[in-house]
This record gives sequence, C-alpha cells and structure tokens, in this order.
Amino acid sequence: MRKIVEFIFFFVLIVGILSYLYVSRPATDYFLSKSEKHFDSTEEFVLVYSDYIGKVVDIKGEVTLVERDDSFYNIILDSEFCFSLDSSELEKSVAENDVIIIKGRFTGFDAENLFEPYSFTYCSLQ
Repeated sequence: MRKIVEFIFFFVLIVGILSYLYVSRPATDYFLSKSEKHFDSTEEFVLVYSDYIGKVVDIKGEVTLVERDDSFYNIILDSEFCFSLDSSELEKSVAENDVIIIKGRFTGFDAENLFEPYSFTYCSLQ
C-alpha cells in the first residue's frame, strides 16, 4: 500500500512540475520571429499552403483592398489573402494596386467556405 501511495505522490509531483514549466514558458513573438519562407507571388503559396499552417511566411502581392476596423487594418492581397495588422504596426501608407511584401502567421483556410480568403495574423509590412 505504501508503494502505491509513493507512486501516486511522485506521479502527481512530476505532472505538476511539467505543467508549471509548460504554462510559465514565454509566448512566441511572431513579430520578431524570422519568416520560414519567402514567396514571390500568391500563386506560389497556394501550391504549398497546407505545409505552412501556423508558420510565419512572407508573401509578395498586389493590394486589392484595405479596410480599417477600429485598431486593425485588413489588407487583401490578390483578392484571396487577408492580412490583419495592428494599426501601430502599419508604418507606411498602403493603397490599392500597391505591390507589397507582407509577413504574417498563416492561420489557415476555411475549407467549408471556399469564398473566404486565406487568413494571416501577427502581420507586418516588409
């Protein structure tokens, strides 16, 4: 009986320590992280997008729409890529038909709604 109690105690102790280490680990700063790959066009990214879900990439494309929502800007590249930028991160003005390179974390694509754009968060202009 004593061995069972010791085993449970050490098991709970190890799980507790591992949980603490996991929770106390610093968050990833995507603004400072290096891009995993540069794409010279949005067409190039479309071919391999599933390999980059959750990863930081930078993509070159033509701005088709710029929307402002409170403290965020949504920049649409080539009518199918949506980049969300904090207004404090937007250092220069962006207009429609500009060709820009933008870095962001690819959050995915909604397969159920094929008309929604590819979504990116933690974005910055390069």
